[in-house]
Amino acid sequence: MTRSATEWLDSLSPWPTDGFGTERMHALLAALGEPQLRYPAIHVVGTNGKSTTTRMTEELLTDAELKVGAYLSPHVRGWSERIRIGGVEADFDVAIERVRSHAEGATQFEVVTAAALAAFADANVDVAVVEAGLGGRHDATNVLQTRVVVLTNVALDHMDVLGDTREAIAAEKLAVVQPGCTVVLGQQEWEELARENGARDVIVAGSSNLALATAAAEAFLGADVDPHAAQDVTL
Repeated sequence: MTRSATEWLDSLSPWPTDGFGTERMHALLAALGEPQLRYPAIHVVGTNGKSTTTRMTEELLTDAELKVGAYLSPHVRGWSERIRIGGVEADFDVAIERVRSHAEGATQFEVVTAAALAAFADANVDVAVVEAGLGGRHDATNVLQTRVVVLTNVALDHMDVLGDTREAIAAEKLAVVQPGCTVVLGQQEWEELARENGARDVIVAGSSNLALATAAAEAFLGADVDPHAAQDVTL
């Protein structure tokens, strides 16, 4: 009997066996026709508050009448929470089956990430708001056409992979910055690093998830948004 999409996903390793990096992810996306190149993205990195900031940004852009894809991790109740399109959860099984035949050797997180990025392309979203998994530089989400990067905050997390100081960890997270993009920060101390990595504009929004999401949405749109549209978002 063929295993369901979620049963198959549960059987995959959550960690790479041959080291962290984006090589497997790029190979998987190439097999899928490079779906991540069909829309611009807002990339949310940081230690805490990423999921809430991602969901709030999604709500603000949806309120601005854009069709939004949102990718979150981890989930709370079930896998389907991770992939959202047009304000609702996508059909998770369909999304996973879309990539299953191309995913040999990929990790669990790489498969779900690829499924989300492909689903966004299939749905012709206007923008994807994508939460990073671990760090940034070698994370599976570091494959996007990023217009805005949000760094929520930096604390000592995953030190065995990201480094043993906040400065080293910030460098890993802000490695996702692409030349010319806007970076929204929750902590001003990382402004110089953001500019060194190629940020055209840096906005210090403060530590509030809503403030970060509002700044990100406004930077993407080039226009004001109504923060009230996201103030009731809970996870």
